[in-house]
Amino acid sequence: MVKKKKVKLSAKEEKVIEKRLRHRLYERAKRGGGAFRGEFKKQALTAISAALGFLIALSWREPLSDGVKVLVDKIGTSGELLMYQFLSAVIVTILCVVGLVILTRWSSEKK
Repeated sequence: MVKKKKVKLSAKEEKVIEKRLRHRLYERAKRGGGAFRGEFKKQALTAISAALGFLIALSWREPLSDGVKVLVDKIGTSGELLMYQFLSAVIVTILCVVGLVILTRWSSEKK
């Protein structure tokens, strides 16, 4: 085992070393903050994309279900309701896709 000698430093030398240490800690914290920001964007994009995909799926559930009912029943029930449901699903899909495009661009912005 090697023993290290304790060296006495002057007050001026101690201040210089303390200043360097603070600067080093500051730089590490700054890098860590940037990494956190990038990871936060990535995770937020994933969560919001999943939510929008789920919204798209939910908007198509009812019109598809009713469409199948209409085909199975072969009864000319009010097709107007079905048309509005499909139109609503198309509009929600378009809005969600536009939202995903915007989020993707936001997440890929340079820091």
